[in-house]
Parts: sequence; C-alpha cells; structure tokens
Amino acid sequence: MSEDNTRLQYSDMILDRFMGTEWSEQERVDTKALDLHALPYMPLDLKISEKALSKIIEVINSIDSKNFFYFCEAKDFPVNMEKLTFYGPGDYEKFWRDTKNAVDIGNFESSQNFNEYKWQIDIPELKDFVESIPCNRLYMVESRNSQPGGKTPVHIDKEKMFHGMYNRIWIPLNWPDGNMFKITGLGDVHIEPGRPIVLNGNKFPHATMNKGSERRLALIVSADTHCDGFTDLLIRSHKKFLGKM
Repeated sequence: MSEDNTRLQYSDMILDRFMGTEWSEQERVDTKALDLHALPYMPLDLKISEKALSKIIEVINSIDSKNFFYFCEAKDFPVNMEKLTFYGPGDYEKFWRDTKNAVDIGNFESSQNFNEYKWQIDIPELKDFVESIPCNRLYMVESRNSQPGGKTPVHIDKEKMFHGMYNRIWIPLNWPDGNMFKITGLGDVHIEPGRPIVLNGNKFPHATMNKGSERRLALIVSADTHCDGFTDLLIRSHKKFLGKM
C-alpha cells in the first residue's frame, strides 16, 4: 500500500472516531466557561431571512456544476467538496496562499491590490446580508459546499491572520439529514440555516461529514472584523447563544 493510501486510511479512521466522540457534560461546561474569544465557535445574532435564503439557494443550485472547483494544498485532502468565489479577487489560488502565509492582517493587506476585489457573482440578497456584517474590509465570500459522501478531515485552520472570534465566518445555507459538524470541546456545532457562525478553527480541531443524499450548501466569509460593531455583535451573541451551544 502506498504512503498516500496509508495516510488517507489513517485520516479516515481519525475522522470516524472524532465524529463518534461525545464530550462529557463537565467538559462542555468547562469549555463554555472560557472567555468569549477563547471559545471554539459562536453563532451570531444575525440571520438571513427565509425569503432571501431561498433565493440564494435557488441561484447557487442554478449554477453549472462545471463552475465549481476545489483548491487546497493540505495533505489530507477534503472529499466531494466544492468552492466558488462570489466576492474577492480573480486569482483564488493566490488569495488562498496569501491568507495562509500572512502573519497578520496588515501583512496580508500590504500584499493585495484591492482594485481587483469585486463581486464575481451578483446575488443581491447575498450581497445585502454580507454587507450587514460589521467589518473594516471584506476579503472573500466563497462557497464551501459538500456533495453526498463529502468529508473534511479533522484539522486546524492554518491562517495566522485570524485569531479567536475575529476569524472567518461560516454560514450554513441548508442542513440536510446526514450532515455533521463537530468541534473539539463541545461536539456538534449548533446549526441554523442562514445563521452565521464565527469559527475559532485556528485553535480547535474540527471536521465535517455529509452522510446524506443531498448537497449541503455553505459559505465562508473572510474579512477584517476588528471593529467596534463586530465586537458589540459578539458580546450580544455570546449572551444570547452560549446556552444553545
């Protein structure tokens, strides 16, 4: 058996065990007692309206499958996953490498030509919602879809420019039966289609699986959220959603 196949089998074994892990109530209590910015994730007190969500899903489902792609340089490669840029620069691979290698926000921004940043696919309902998220600058809005059988191995995100709750924002658009999203310390992530989640993925191992028969749709929003408006949103969200996590 090749080294690659051995590594993949080992990765799948870790993923299966991770997805089967149940954190004790005491472990969950201890995790939720952490400082806001040290938590594994936080649902935000924002939500896409049902009407807008339906339209966004309709448009994404109408896009030719040939337009979706998946680029990643991780050794344990996700399976049956899709990406598509809605907002950002035209060169996704450069953006991916720049965010991975930047040591902080300033270092990243100094390497970018923001004249190249624009809405690549115009969905007014999506644009309006993203613009309601407080931030200093928007970098990327992209699909992170999972086809049936899709899986993301247990991993920690590598971007050094994001920290704690000033991190990337994950937005589930639907949540068909058979989908799982787990993160260390709490287990199953609290999912509401249309509600964004800040994921402290640089610190806490996490993974996803789609054991169902339907395509799971989600978005990742990357932005500089170090601003008073986003801090206020985090504080409000912490009070509202900590008990549901």
